[in-house]
Amino acid sequence: MDKKELKTTKDEGRVKILKAYLYKSHYIVLRQIGKDYFEYITEYNGQIYSSYIIIKPRKGEKKLKESDIQACSQIVGAGAEATLDELLGHQMDKQTQEYLEVFEANREKFEKEQKENNGKKD
Repeated sequence: MDKKELKTTKDEGRVKILKAYLYKSHYIVLRQIGKDYFEYITEYNGQIYSSYIIIKPRKGEKKLKESDIQACSQIVGAGAEATLDELLGHQMDKQTQEYLEVFEANREKFEKEQKENNGKKD
């Protein structure tokens, strides 16, 4: 019998866990998928909740800076916390509310751009 060895390659992968933490007895996982897709996943009463934003690099840049990734992580985390606060019937603090407004504005902007781009023909 010929034994073959599996060779591993160095691969950064497409999914990166940015942060996983407990918030008001519920786990929140913040992920970066690919270069520009940031999402949260959380659970409440046996249901999975998730949302995302897509952030493109600054004009003239090819990839996001670490500071951009950290900012996205905070914004997406605020969205997850706001979702849980709403489900639990709790009030959001002012900073979470501000992050949520940025999160929603970016998501709405992206959805509008997607609709516009889907309407264009090459």
